Amino acid sequence: MNLKRNLLITLVMTTISVILCTLGFTPASQPIDSIAVIWPGSLLHSVGTILFGGWGIIATILAAIIADVVNVGTLHATLGYIVPDFLQALIPAIYYRHVIKKHGWGPQVYKFWPFFFYAVLLSNIVGAIAGTLILYSWSQTHLWLPFVRWLIANIPISLFLGYPLLRFLGPTIAEEGWVVKGWWK
Repeated sequence: MNLKRNLLITLVMTTISVILCTLGFTPASQPIDSIAVIWPGSLLHSVGTILFGGWGIIATILAAIIADVVNVGTLHATLGYIVPDFLQALIPAIYYRHVIKKHGWGPQVYKFWPFFFYAVLLSNIVGAIAGTLILYSWSQTHLWLPFVRWLIANIPISLFLGYPLLRFLGPTIAEEGWVVKGWWK
């Protein structure tokens, strides 16, 4: 039963993220560095991995691959951004798996400052560094502009939509038993 539920959650999260990340996209507005101007998928990087552990990481990577295929259609962007997406999802997942193991799904999970540091700042900075270096390795573009654009595309969504989602919807999802306490169950 848990495996079926977790696969369903992963499928739903992936689908929602792909829809949000491809909604309103027009190829003419695609920047040359293929970094989105705004990336709604960053919600999945933070909140999805906190609530659903490894399944959230899988959903994050699958959604990013599908959205990149639809939006950008280039192999370098599709494959190249797997590592940054993985890192952005892994950082909050590691921190929150530790918190949940130690405290359960109590108030410690829903505190603002740990979310801000691990799920927003640290994860997005590491992802932006990895993404920019990967981009630089194939395009020899400037490093600062893609780095800053990556942060601008991810941080506001993670912070202003992600935290309220975790804070107000997370406890309900936990009470209903839909969260993943460990990495996979």
